[in-house]
Amino acid sequence: MKIFISPNARKLTIVACFLFGLFLSWDAQAQKFEITPQYGYQVGSKWNYYGGYVKLKGSDQFGITANVSFTDDIQGEFFWAQQNSAVAVKDVVSYPVEEEVTDATVDHFQFGIIHMFGYSDARPFVGLSAGWSTFSPDEPEYNTTTSFSFGFSGGLKYFFSDHVGIRLQGQLLVPVQWGGVYLGTGGGGVYTGGSILQLNFSGGLIIAI
Repeated sequence: MKIFISPNARKLTIVACFLFGLFLSWDAQAQKFEITPQYGYQVGSKWNYYGGYVKLKGSDQFGITANVSFTDDIQGEFFWAQQNSAVAVKDVVSYPVEEEVTDATVDHFQFGIIHMFGYSDARPFVGLSAGWSTFSPDEPEYNTTTSFSFGFSGGLKYFFSDHVGIRLQGQLLVPVQWGGVYLGTGGGGVYTGGSILQLNFSGGLIIAI
C-alpha cells in the first residue's frame, strides 16, 4: 500500500499553517503554544446497507496538532491527521465474498477546544472539534469526496519540563460521510455510500513555546 499526501491535504495544510501564524502574531507574550507531531492507530469501521456493507479497514495514522492557550485550562487547537487504508465491500449480488476494491487516503482537518484539569505535570483533558474529512481512493473510477465532520477527544498531557511533554489521546470523529462507491460486476451493480464512525488512538511529543 503506498503512502501519499493528497493534493487537497497539501492545500488545506497551507491554509491551516497560515491561520496558526495569525495565532502566533496575537499577543504572543501572553500565550503558550504547543506543537505535537502524533502517530497512532485508526480503528476500522463499517457502513451496513441492505444487501451488504462497505468497510474502511483499520490502519496506522499520523499527523500534527497545534495548540494555543486561552487560559490556564482552555486551549484552542487545530489538527491534521492522515490515514492510509483500504476499502473492502461485500454485496449479496456483486461481491458475495468480502473483497478489497481500492486503497484510500483519508485526511482529517479539525478546529477545536480542549479543557484541561489539574495543576500538576500530568493534566487530563477532554475536547470538542469540528472540521472536514477528505476521502481519496487510489482507483480513478472512485471519486474523491470531502464532507463535514466533528469529534470528541480525551486524553492526558504529561510535561517533563516547561517545554517538553507527551500527549496520549483517544478520539471519535462523527460522522465521516463518504461515498459513493460503485459495486459492480459486468453490466450491473450497486452505487452506495454512507456515514462511518472513526475511532483513533494516538500519542506524540509536545514541544511547548
